Amino acid sequence: MSDAAIEAMFLQQRGNDPYTEVPERTAQANAVASRIAKFIGQAEATLDIAIYDFRLHGEPASMIAEALRSRFKSGVAIRIAFDAATNPGPPSQAPVLVEADKKPAGTESFVRSLADVATLKPITGYRALMHNKYIVRDAPSPRAAVFTGSANYTNDSWGLQENNLLFIESQSLAAHYARNFSGFWSQGRIPETLGGGDVATVSLGQAEAAIGFTPGDSPAVLKEIVGAIAGARATLRVASVVLSSGPILAALSEAIDRGIVLEGLYDGPQMDQVEHQWRAAHVGADKINTWEKVAQRLVRKDSIPFDIHRPGQPHNFMHNKVVIADDTVIMGSFNLSNHAMFNAENVLLIKDDALAREYKEYLAALTVKYGPRK
Repeated sequence: MSDAAIEAMFLQQRGNDPYTEVPERTAQANAVASRIAKFIGQAEATLDIAIYDFRLHGEPASMIAEALRSRFKSGVAIRIAFDAATNPGPPSQAPVLVEADKKPAGTESFVRSLADVATLKPITGYRALMHNKYIVRDAPSPRAAVFTGSANYTNDSWGLQENNLLFIESQSLAAHYARNFSGFWSQGRIPETLGGGDVATVSLGQAEAAIGFTPGDSPAVLKEIVGAIAGARATLRVASVVLSSGPILAALSEAIDRGIVLEGLYDGPQMDQVEHQWRAAHVGADKINTWEKVAQRLVRKDSIPFDIHRPGQPHNFMHNKVVIADDTVIMGSFNLSNHAMFNAENVLLIKDDALAREYKEYLAALTVKYGPRK
């Protein structure tokens, strides 16, 4: 923990066979549910939840539901904004749909089970997703806090996938998240202007953070990520389910050329699909060659390919969306892809030595687990 205001939680696939439940997987999913339930349980006035995929069962479902019901009985106002899309549809050659995230059906039915304690709103978007995964607690209060990260609220996300989570106590940060939430809540859709057009800066104890929300802040967010990569002098680590943004790939390639050691990992089948889509859409060879150059420095996780026709299939993706450039950690819901710029996403860039060390140790363990490098 870098400061009392920031707490990190790191997840990984538990058990070698995704089809076989093991005690460690159950324990990790329960630990995440317990920590989120504790976060919820500290609410005194408001809870705003923005979530792409919300499909829990078993003990995690019970813990989260009970925490919400308890807060509702205490007078806490709970709002849940969820993505209205079940599936973005078949692969398309339209650039905005290439590399789109996918999820099985079930979010709406689970969220509707909480209708007695929360106000619900499905969020729509034209060729875009409400892809956030955050909770804002007591935003107007000095005790305000934010929970954010790469993980959806599903048993597989918490027990089978590599994800990272942050619990941050900060009134100023919560104010930014609250404004973002109000933007799509008031309209029930993803406005193109969602975000102020630039990243904002807040202090988190001894750490400094920049916060951006897409799609409105997309150019600024991309500039910040590329700038952090370009400015790296000693350490460059990446863990992303997809790595398909042209500017980000170009920045990573340039870092390799100037001698920076790039390490990390990606999800193999997800990037196989992206590369297939690129070729079908006649994306230029330069981008594919740049990806292949970057991929040679990274470890590939061979997860189970997503299949919308097999809803019961485990989803064990390497699901992080992380860049570590020296002492700066870039995290949130934003995939390092072109499509993410059209979605409703949140991105944090936190400059803090201690937090960066935690992330480096986590990614180092994953590269060992899924090595050797390809």
